Amino acid sequence: MSANVLYDKLQTGSPLFGVGNMYPAPGILEGMCKGYDFAWLDGQHGQHDYQSLLHANQTAAGQNIGTVMRIATSDPLQMGYYADLAPSAIMMPMVNTAHQAEEIVQGLCFPPRGSRSYGGRRVIDLYGREYHREVPLLVIAQIETLEAVDNAEAIASVDGIDGLFYGPDDMRCQLDLPMDTSALEHDKMRAGAERTGQAALNSGKFAGSVTPSTEAIQLYHDFGYRLFVVGGDIAFLRGAAAEKLNEIRQWTGGEDGSGGSQGIYG
Repeated sequence: MSANVLYDKLQTGSPLFGVGNMYPAPGILEGMCKGYDFAWLDGQHGQHDYQSLLHANQTAAGQNIGTVMRIATSDPLQMGYYADLAPSAIMMPMVNTAHQAEEIVQGLCFPPRGSRSYGGRRVIDLYGREYHREVPLLVIAQIETLEAVDNAEAIASVDGIDGLFYGPDDMRCQLDLPMDTSALEHDKMRAGAERTGQAALNSGKFAGSVTPSTEAIQLYHDFGYRLFVVGGDIAFLRGAAAEKLNEIRQWTGGEDGSGGSQGIYG
């Protein structure tokens, strides 16, 4: 057993399920994420900052939940700064080429594989001064463009990249599709998901994606995926709030409260 709960769960071969977290509120992880395998902490499009990501990782650790932390910088010093928060995994968005993947590995991995600077306060406090040898950090590259899909095999083959994450929303933007278009319904979306999963399998890596329905989970599982983000804080909050409002409106004889949610973003 390692000190990385998500790394250990991946060794079992079982599918793993997570919740997206965009709001900087540790109580969401305590109240909403019990029983899930990981929380996807969104430091790119969510409202997190450095301090809230620190608190989210601390809270998740207390719940024995892994963390996949997406960050919005490719600066090597900044990547190491966030990695020192001791997440289970760092997810890097918009990785389009093997060269970009290699630069990410340089920033997130210690020598001899990379050039990450040693000395993170939290990781030393948690794991001791040999953390850089003893505690694995998973590195995940997001495949979000047509270029990235074409290069998925090369990206997955980079030593130090542990997994690929197929990003459906940016693919929809590239293909000029409505944002609720499912990979179940569109050939290019489906092909991109399949090629990403196959690229990961061919390199002995894992793949993940956003799968807000059991049909989507089944499709991606058939493609060899292991990580499934099945919802998010805003989607669950908005969906439950809308459902309650609709119930009240129906009782009063008023119009439907409208609401519902799409995907993990609501």
